[in-house]
This record gives sequence, structure tokens and C-alpha cells, in this order.
Amino acid sequence: MASRRVRGVLGGLGRVGLVLVVGCGAGTPGASSADVPTSVTPAAADAAPSDAAAGVPPSDAAPPDAAPSDAAAAIGWWRSDDVCLELFANGDFELSLMRHEPKVMVMGSGRLTPDGGQGFTLALTPARIWKGRYVSRCRKDVASGDFIAEQEALGLTFKPGAASELKLRRVGATQVELCGQQCATLTRETPALVARWRRAELSYPDHPERAWQAEDLLEIALDRQLGHIWTGFADGKFGTVYGQTEARYVGPDRFTVTFTTERYADVPEGVTPEALGVSFPVGGRQVFEVRRLPGERMELCVERRCATLERQFDSSHYDLD
Repeated sequence: MASRRVRGVLGGLGRVGLVLVVGCGAGTPGASSADVPTSVTPAAADAAPSDAAAGVPPSDAAPPDAAPSDAAAAIGWWRSDDVCLELFANGDFELSLMRHEPKVMVMGSGRLTPDGGQGFTLALTPARIWKGRYVSRCRKDVASGDFIAEQEALGLTFKPGAASELKLRRVGATQVELCGQQCATLTRETPALVARWRRAELSYPDHPERAWQAEDLLEIALDRQLGHIWTGFADGKFGTVYGQTEARYVGPDRFTVTFTTERYADVPEGVTPEALGVSFPVGGRQVFEVRRLPGERMELCVERRCATLERQFDSSHYDLD
């Protein structure tokens, strides 16, 4: 992985993105509207996570000196009981409908443009739309989670590949108003990192589209109850390391994940699983640096070795994580 020094947090905010997710982020001290381009484009892929994340404390509120028209102050996770929006620094967006049955997440890329007043125009272009599993009362209707062709939200119809325009306006230090044909008031939350992330071309582990090498990290599941890691072995085999996962927000698109190993499955007796050059003994801890990448991907690194993983969705899950 390249080791390019990123100019503080501003390097991560040089391209502003939008996301609506299960929960809703943090502003960036010292950034001004002159520093942040209004177009949303992917962040540079070779910026080292440890460089940009170092020394960046978590923050649940906008910088006290940030103007309402400052794009950097809009980056983060915004939520209500009904709708959640997160604006990613990498150019992605996610829009989640939390009380909809089933729950729905709209994901894609966005463009943030100051409207000349105290807010922004948001042009959101979905890439895909996920709906969770749904079971009606008395199990009359049962539907597994799946990707869908369109979804209405805030009076607008979102479709993959079609841009929709919304308005975003700051209404206080910790709140924004998000409007389509209808409006919702959202409150800032500290971004969370959840879900299951897997390497590309691994739709089915027993029939991978691309072979792996021993000690490759194939998947990580971030779960509040019990997470896991898949690590590669020789001859197309892999093992599962179960453990506790704790994700901590450190800055826009940046997290640390602590994995504490509890037990194994499909690991040869007497063997301690390894991945990315480190081992996972029972009771041991490993800390990963994580960076959210465009296209619902993340880069996970330990001791300067990295793996790029893609977000997975489970058709049996009711929630969006």
C-alpha cells in the first residue's frame, strides 16, 4: 500500500460525498468552503489510513466556527426515527428508510453544491437499492431481502442510474433539514461501522471466481454479538475465526476495529490462523485500520498490509446491517 502523507483530515474531505445509512457524522475542524470542492468525486485510493486517521478525535458536533454553507460541516451521519442520511468523504451516499416495511437502503454517488443561501443542492444517483427481509403479521406475506428496481422516499422516486435532486439545509449545530417533495429533520450522530465485508469474486466460498493464497483475509463480519474473520489456507480451504468486534470512529470515512479472538472453526488442530501477516491466538487482540472506499467497499489494514473488501447483504436479515 502506498504511504503518501495526507494533509490532515482535509485530505480526506477534499472530495465530499453523501450517504444514508442505518444511523447518521462529524464535521471537520479547520476546513472552509474554499478548501472543499462542491462536486462529489471518489477520494484518492492510495492515501494511507494510518496517516489520515492519526490524531483525529471523534466528534458528534459540527466545528463551532463552521459556516452553514461549509461543505465540510455537512460530512457525516444524520438520522431520525424514519430516515437516515450519511455524507461520505469518498463520494458515496446511503439513504435508509428505517420505519418502512421492509427497511430499505438506497446507495450510490452524490454531488453537493452550495445553493447560494444557507444550504446545498444534493444530486443523488443511486447505484443499487436494497430491501431487507419482510414478514407480515401472521406470516401472510414473507419476502426475503433483495435488490429492487426503485424506491420512493421524501416524495421522490429513486432508481439506479437516475439522478434525483434534494435540498439540505443546516438548522442548528446538530441538525439538518433534508427535503425532496417532503422534508425530514435529521440529527447528527457519530458514524458507525457494521455489516459483513468480503473480498471480490467470492460469491460462494466453495466455488470462488478467483483463487486465494494462504493467509489472505477473505471476509470480516462486524457484529455486536459475535463477529468473525475468514482466513485462507492452502488448496482452496479457509477457516473461520470467531470473536468480539469493536469499531471506533476516528474521522471521516476512518475507523479502527479491534478483534478479540474467541474460537475457531474449520482450522486444523494445533494451527493458529493467520491473515495479513498477523496471527489470531485465542484471547489475542488485533487492531485494524479501516477506510471506507467508494462503491460500498472498505480497505482493512494491519501492520501496513491491507485487504479491500466489498459490503455484503443477507437476504435473511430484517435490518440493514
